[in-house]
Amino acid sequence: MEMLAQYLIHYSDLFQDMELADEGDFAEWEDGLEQHMSDLLEGDVEPSGDLGPLPVDALDPEHLRDFLGWFAVRESSNAELIQAYADVLLAWVNFVHDRGWLKDEEYMGFVEILAEVTPDAVRVARLSRVLFHFVRCGGGISPRLRGKRFSRFVEGHGRVVTIDSHSILFDFDNMQEKIGPVALPQVILDMIEEGDVFDIELGKRGDDWVIVDIGPVYPGSVYVEVEEYQGLDKRS
Repeated sequence: MEMLAQYLIHYSDLFQDMELADEGDFAEWEDGLEQHMSDLLEGDVEPSGDLGPLPVDALDPEHLRDFLGWFAVRESSNAELIQAYADVLLAWVNFVHDRGWLKDEEYMGFVEILAEVTPDAVRVARLSRVLFHFVRCGGGISPRLRGKRFSRFVEGHGRVVTIDSHSILFDFDNMQEKIGPVALPQVILDMIEEGDVFDIELGKRGDDWVIVDIGPVYPGSVYVEVEEYQGLDKRS
């Protein structure tokens, strides 16, 4: 629940920052940010978890989708932890509904979203962990080839558009070409679904693209194209 509070306060549309009125306000904000960074490096900052008088009916099922399928998997690649988050959220939704604080229609919206996003969130968390170790161990590249220069790098959020028996193909939103194929072991390919978005860096050696670095993986049910998104205003 502390993690949920962190998401709602800092990344959801429920706690918008006050707009800066003039240059003086901006300078004060900038000074405060610098001090905050210094305190953070010293370990003196406790994350804010006070939701204040936020009413339960201010929450939308899409908040739980974003929390579980975006924020939680960005913070952790521990699939068991992600599953535990989902279990706690479902128990909390049941608790709130049993006491009459959620109408039946609203309750079903929360339950349906959790049922939809939980398997995907657990899957991509496990996938992120496996990919991290795969890349750290050399990414399946022969040691003889690891020292060869890359002719090109591509990094950013790459959406999986094609999966075949040996590799995947990426589409980066800011590019007019598909990147790949990127060869992966079958055991990893079996964990990937079309539409998944990788926070990734790819390098090209000769005709081959390989993973140079890997971050979180997000399920397509959460990480949608900008023009497709009709939900909440997400800030980061």
